[in-house]
Amino acid sequence: MNTEKKLKKLVAIMAVALLAISTTGASAATKVTVTPQFKVSHTKSEVVLSFKGLPTAHGIYVTQCMAPKKGKAPTSCDPSETSKVWISNLAADQKTGATSGSGKVTMKVDAYFKGGDCIHTTCVLYVTSDHNAPTDRSEDQAIPFSFS
Repeated sequence: MNTEKKLKKLVAIMAVALLAISTTGASAATKVTVTPQFKVSHTKSEVVLSFKGLPTAHGIYVTQCMAPKKGKAPTSCDPSETSKVWISNLAADQKTGATSGSGKVTMKVDAYFKGGDCIHTTCVLYVTSDHNAPTDRSEDQAIPFSFS
């Protein structure tokens, strides 16, 4: 009986540890708020982004793409430079072109782009870690948006 209690205690500790690890990984991603998210105007095709929990060792990229298959990266993204933003709170990144994530950031989105149709299909703002952390997948997220 004593061995059984120890085993149950060990299993409980392992379960709590696994939960803590998975929660930490899930909460690592930056919280990106998109306004408006589901009624982007055709005439003023812009969204305003705000960020919470940006990484402290690198930045993130946000790019307009066609919605990817679940668990996959997008295969078709808007090639326009105005439909991409680099966000970082690191001074060195800002000196080389990154935008601070401490305020709101306006981003242009296109209804149509080469390989993309955001009127008749789902488009996303695809978030990834920047070039300073190319193998870090913790920031990967696809945030759907649509035009009104």
